[in-house]
Amino acid sequence: MEDHNNLYKNLTPFLNCIDYTVSKESFEVMYNKDLDMLVTSPIPKDLHNYYKSDDYISHTDNKKSVVEKLYYIIKKYTIYNKVKLINSFNFERKNILDIGAGTGDFLKVCKQNGWNVRGIETSKRAIRLAKQKGINLENNLNKIIDKKYDIITLWHVLEHVTNLYEYIHKIKSLLDDNGVLIIAVPNYKSYDSKFYKEFWAGYDVP
Repeated sequence: MEDHNNLYKNLTPFLNCIDYTVSKESFEVMYNKDLDMLVTSPIPKDLHNYYKSDDYISHTDNKKSVVEKLYYIIKKYTIYNKVKLINSFNFERKNILDIGAGTGDFLKVCKQNGWNVRGIETSKRAIRLAKQKGINLENNLNKIIDKKYDIITLWHVLEHVTNLYEYIHKIKSLLDDNGVLIIAVPNYKSYDSKFYKEFWAGYDVP
């Protein structure tokens, strides 16, 4: 708990953003100087409700709108690069755990490349779509207790975690001693974030 509280110590205002996807509410993005990272403060107790939207694109396979079609094209390209990356490590057992697996497309390609796949996803709709592709997902990380993994991936997932320290400790317990942890998070120092400011998609509060 003390580690978790460190996230919310010595915060200074950084940016005010609006949740354009669901609630249209305004949220404060705060800067933690000690950790050199941003946090949303306060975090809503009903955070799961802010993901209940047909516009939350990573939980659907829609290809109707121009944005959705473009997202699908980009996703295929990024999955190719992700799988190329994990294949470069040449693990013998090839056990991979993907946290925040969405609709299972990344794990599907991993499976086609000979990996033993397992994934975590909290969206019931995404879990159903993944199952149709032959990918069975768990809805809670605490259900993963039976093995160590060569690779654990979190592609733009860690920024959605509220109990950050507890989550990292759990991930560490599941990673093999010689395993690889791959994390992608939004870079608030990037050109895009500085250009778009409060409208940058990477903020996507809360």
